[in-house]
Amino acid sequence: MKNQGMTLIELLVTIAILIIVLAAVFTSYLTVLKSHIQQSSIAETNIEKAIALEILRKDIEMAGFGLPWYVNGTSYSEADTASNYTPDPSSFNDAPGDPPRGFAFSDNGNTNASNSDVLVIKSSIANIDSKAAKKWGYAYYSSSQWNIKSLSSEEFNGGDYYIALTVDDRKLTLNHSITSTNIWHFNTLTPDLGNGTGEVFLVFGIDDSGPSMPFNRVDYYLKRPDDSFPDRCNPDIYELYRAEINQGNGKRNPQPILDCVADFQLAFGLDTNGDGIIDSWGNNLPSSAEGIRTQVKQLAVYIIYQEGQKEDHPVFGESSIDISAPDGSPIKSVDLTNFSNYQFYRWKLLQMRVNPLNLAPEER
Repeated sequence: MKNQGMTLIELLVTIAILIIVLAAVFTSYLTVLKSHIQQSSIAETNIEKAIALEILRKDIEMAGFGLPWYVNGTSYSEADTASNYTPDPSSFNDAPGDPPRGFAFSDNGNTNASNSDVLVIKSSIANIDSKAAKKWGYAYYSSSQWNIKSLSSEEFNGGDYYIALTVDDRKLTLNHSITSTNIWHFNTLTPDLGNGTGEVFLVFGIDDSGPSMPFNRVDYYLKRPDDSFPDRCNPDIYELYRAEINQGNGKRNPQPILDCVADFQLAFGLDTNGDGIIDSWGNNLPSSAEGIRTQVKQLAVYIIYQEGQKEDHPVFGESSIDISAPDGSPIKSVDLTNFSNYQFYRWKLLQMRVNPLNLAPEER
C-alpha cells in the first residue's frame, strides 16, 4: 500500500481551521482574563472601602471624647499653617484659647479636589499610634497624694501624657506644681491637682510625649498624591486621606485610606430645639463647641468612588450624580464630565449615617 502525505490544499485548510480555533480560544481567554482582572479590582475596592468606612465611622463615633469644655484661661497650639492644602489646616483651629469643637467642617471648600468637603474630628483618642491616647480613667486623692486609676484595658504608666478635667463642667485642670505658666498636662502617676479635698477628676491620655494641644485631631479630605497614584484610577480623581495632626510640630501626617474617590460630602443632622429629634439636615454646622455638643445628632457621609478599573467600552450613562440629605434636601450635584472618559468607569455613591456617641450632649 502506498503511503501518501497531505496535499498543500489540505495543509492550508488544516492550518486555517487551527487558526480559527486558536483565535476563538484566545478571544475567550482574553474575555475571561479581563473579567478576572475587573472582578479582582472590584474586590480590592470593596476591601479598601470596608476598612476606610470602619476607620471613619469609629472616628465620628468618638468625636468629643475627652475634650475639655473650658480651657481654664490657658492657651495651646493646634495645626500649623500649610499653604499646600486648600483650605489651610490652621483654618479649623480652635487654638489658642477657645474650647475645642468635636467637629470642624469646610463645605465644598477643597478647591483643589472638585470643591469637596473637609471634615475635622477632635477627641483624645483620635491618635491611632499613641499608646497613651488609648487610656482613660480618673484621679482620686488617697494617702496624701493624687493617684491615677485606669478604666481602659491598659494601665497608665509614668511618662504617659494626659489631661485632667473636672467632672461637672469638664474644665481643664492646671498642673499646680508649675506656677509660672499655665501647664495643663501631666506625665506622672501622682499628679498635683490641688489641695486634695476629695474631688475626683476625669483623666484622658493624649500622647506619648509632650503634647501641644489638650486633645488629638484627625482631618479627612481628598487629594491627588504627587506619586504612587494607582494606575486603575481615573487620572482626574483623588484619594481620601486621613491625617492626624502631629503633637510636636502641628503638621499633618497624611495617610491615604481609600483610592479612586471623585467626591467627599457630608450632611449634619441637628436637633435645634432640644427635643432630642433631628429637625434639620444640611451643612449648617454650629460654630461653637457647645452648639456642636448639644445639636449634632447624626452625620451623613457621601463618597463617590470608582469601582474596579477602566472598561474598554462605555458602561456609565449618566453625566452627573446627585447627592441628597436623608430628608431629601439637595447637598450637591457632582459633574462627572470633569473626569476624562468618565463613561468608561463604574461610579458608585456610598452613603453612611453615623451617630456621634461621645459629644456629651448635656452639661450638668
